[in-house]
Amino acid sequence: MLVTDTSWAESHPVRKAIAQPYQVWRCVGWTDEVLNFLVVSAHNVSDGIDLPDGWLIGGPDALMELAAQIEPASFSVYVLDLVAENGPARLRQVTGIWREKEPVETVLRLWYSTDSGEMRPCSRADRHIQPPDDLVCAFVFGEVAAAPASH
Repeated sequence: MLVTDTSWAESHPVRKAIAQPYQVWRCVGWTDEVLNFLVVSAHNVSDGIDLPDGWLIGGPDALMELAAQIEPASFSVYVLDLVAENGPARLRQVTGIWREKEPVETVLRLWYSTDSGEMRPCSRADRHIQPPDDLVCAFVFGEVAAAPASH
């Protein structure tokens, strides 16, 4: 989840005016409740368009909603991923979002694939579950998402 505080709002009037209609914040934080993604647009995407150069997005659903609104291959997606339970965070490039073919116990889990071919769950609660073999691609980022490796 993304969070901010009213004291973190940008106070400089020119910076606030330049960013209209967006609200300007000097600092945004996040919790580990949902997986967070960083979307970085290509430089030519924002030329002449009132779009930010990037977005910090809370959760895979919000990521796919944003990605559906901008031109494919005009942005890169990264995940803020924890290496271990109490380890450091790292930025990994995301190539796609995958869903399970059938819900398990009425829960439809989402997975993300990385540029190294690794499949990881989008929910921290599922981090110890192995991905099933029959994942279906829900969204591709960049040129082509690699098919998930068999497990």
